[in-house]
Amino acid sequence: MKIYWSANAVPELQGLERKEQMKRFKAMYKEGRKQMGVMPWVYLVLVGLVVAVGAVLVGLTGILMGAVVGGIMGLAVVVLIQSPAIEHGRVWYREHYGSEQA
Repeated sequence: MKIYWSANAVPELQGLERKEQMKRFKAMYKEGRKQMGVMPWVYLVLVGLVVAVGAVLVGLTGILMGAVVGGIMGLAVVVLIQSPAIEHGRVWYREHYGSEQA
């Protein structure tokens, strides 16, 4: 699975001006999330629980615990939510805007 860090990573949005690219990226992401279902969100919550418990067991406290948990959760959101949503959204985008890029 390809990871989509930003709108620039989506092939269908290449060549568009920045404002239009972000508008279409948001629409693509929104439509993709509608099609994903609830399971990725359940996995994200489970990852959060495991990371938080692991950080407590290791003995991380304060800012260090926040940084570790936040970093891992940010990565988990990209892998479990954003990238699959964009994959689903790309299908919607091709149907809505056609196969051409502009």
